[in-house]
Amino acid sequence: MIGRIWALALVTFKEGLRDRSLYGIFLFALFVLGLNVLVAGFFMRDLGKVTVDMNLSALSFAGLLLVFFIGINLMAKDIDKKTIHLVLSKPFSRGEYIWGKFTGLVMFVGATQLVLLVFSSATVAVVRWMYPNFFAGFSWGIFITAVFFVFLQHVLLCAIVVFFSSLTSSSFISLIFSLASYIVGITLEEVVFYLRTPTANEEVAGAEFLQRSLEVVTWLVPNFAAFDFKLEAAHGLALEFSHLGVTFGYACLYIMLLLILASVIFSRREFN
Repeated sequence: MIGRIWALALVTFKEGLRDRSLYGIFLFALFVLGLNVLVAGFFMRDLGKVTVDMNLSALSFAGLLLVFFIGINLMAKDIDKKTIHLVLSKPFSRGEYIWGKFTGLVMFVGATQLVLLVFSSATVAVVRWMYPNFFAGFSWGIFITAVFFVFLQHVLLCAIVVFFSSLTSSSFISLIFSLASYIVGITLEEVVFYLRTPTANEEVAGAEFLQRSLEVVTWLVPNFAAFDFKLEAAHGLALEFSHLGVTFGYACLYIMLLLILASVIFSRREFN
C-alpha cells in the first residue's frame, strides 16, 4: 500500500516540476526577494521587521500560487484527459489514489518552498549584514519556525484542494471553492474578534447573532490565520511551545479528516 502511494506521489511530483507555470512563479518570488535588498534602505526605522515580513509574505504568496495554479491542475489532469481510467486500472485503490496525489502535492510544494527558503535566508542574511543594528531582536529559530508553519498552511490547503477535486471534475470549481475557503479562513478570526467588541454591537445590526453564526463557521472552515507567525518573527517575540503544538495538532487533525472524506467520496464517484 505504502509503495503504491509513494509511486503515485513521485509521478505527481515530477508532473509538477514539468509545469511551465512553476518558472513564472519562481521568477516572481525571486524578484520580490531581490527587491527586498534594493528597497531596504527606504525603511530605516523598521528595516529588520520589514525585511522579515516581506520574506515571509513572499514565501506565503508563492506557495499559494503553487497550490492554486499548479496543484489544482495536477489533481484535475487525470480526469480532464480521461486518464483516470488508466490509472485506476492499475493495482491502485481509489483511496490510495487520493493519498498518493496529496503526498505528491505536498512533496512538490515542500521542495519548491525549500529552494525559495534558501534564497529568502540569503536575502535576510545580506540585509542583516548591511544593517546589523536593525536586527537586534532577530532570531533564526523563530524565522524558520514561522516558515515551517507557512508550509503547514500550504499542506492544509493541498488537502482542501484534494477534497474539492474529489467532489467535482471541474478544476475551475475546485479553484473557486478552495480560494473561498482560504479567504474565509484567513479573515474569519478578525471578523469574529471585531464582533466581540462593544463598538460592533453599536455599529452592526444583529452583531451577537452574526457572531454566533460565524463561530459555527469556524468549526467548518480551517483557521488559516492561526498559522501566521510573521508578527513574532518580525519582532523577535518568543513562541510558546504549547501554542505551536496545538496549532500543529489542529492542522494534522484537519488534514486527516479532509483526506478521509475525500477518499470516501472519491471511491463512490462514477467516471464517464
